[in-house]
Amino acid sequence: MNNKNALTRYRLIDARITSKQKDAPKLKELITYVSEKLGTPVSESSIQKDIYAMRYSEALGYFAPLEYSKEHGGYIYTDKDYSIQRIPVSEEDLQGLEIAVGILEQFKEIPAIKIFDDALQKIAVSVKQSRQQHQQQGSKLLFDKPRRYLGIEYMSEIVEAIHEKKVIRFLYQPFNKPEGKKHTVHPYFIKEYNNRMYLIGKDIHPTKEAKFLIFGFDRMKDVLKMNQTFIEENLDIENYFTSTIGISLPNTQSEEILLQFHPAQTNYLKSQPLHHSQKIIKENKQGLHITLNLVINYELKAMILGFGNQVKVLKPKSLQTEIIDTIGAMKAMYDV
Repeated sequence: MNNKNALTRYRLIDARITSKQKDAPKLKELITYVSEKLGTPVSESSIQKDIYAMRYSEALGYFAPLEYSKEHGGYIYTDKDYSIQRIPVSEEDLQGLEIAVGILEQFKEIPAIKIFDDALQKIAVSVKQSRQQHQQQGSKLLFDKPRRYLGIEYMSEIVEAIHEKKVIRFLYQPFNKPEGKKHTVHPYFIKEYNNRMYLIGKDIHPTKEAKFLIFGFDRMKDVLKMNQTFIEENLDIENYFTSTIGISLPNTQSEEILLQFHPAQTNYLKSQPLHHSQKIIKENKQGLHITLNLVINYELKAMILGFGNQVKVLKPKSLQTEIIDTIGAMKAMYDV
């Protein structure tokens, strides 16, 4: 049986053992009870393995005080107040739940999530209560809080338009322009990057050739789903950003980039590759040489500059020149 069924069996075993209306169950009684609740036969070996896992599995973390009692003639918890349902949530688990609830609450107007609104509210209340208990006990772990996605109020409309293949119109305000511009777009998919949501769609211009563009939710206004449908093109969504770091995608091909890193960065780059295309070419006392196969975009250059004097661009020459020019411009800002 799969892990989901195993977790269900653990809960059923726990429920039978903690039942106040029934005597301590023997092994055969546990098998019968679990089989009836699941609606399918469960073997004796499965229940025995479940009992062992509930007692000793570090992955589960139950460490249940579950024993066979001759006095009671069946399985009991030696701690009368124990139940796997009452295991305290760890600080790390609690932080993860808070982040998950925070993100889900931002998407709660989407129909697929809205139907679980009651369950979401129950989880949110439970997490809040657990947080209050942890605050009283003190915490040693700190996690970033989930950020509010700007423009998230348009998510439902855009998701529906994608599924229904409906044209959308909106006013878009770029960061570098004083006035917004109206766009008519065939929406294809949504991508999250660096705490922002982006729509990838085909921009339909009245006089220019239509082309795929990337629109930040935080710069959209007055999003409207039209009655007009469009014919979807064959777009490899899964691999659309496979050769990029970040979200910007200039009309250029990916190319091999050769970087030389200071030895101090070696272990970091081995444990946390910069991109799935990363390959180690050479490693010695002078440092680590790696190659990346990427489109050269703003995010890539920002990442390289973020390493400061710990990295040097060896190839291509055009990228090396851009980095040198940027460093020169940065230095000029501080020259007095």
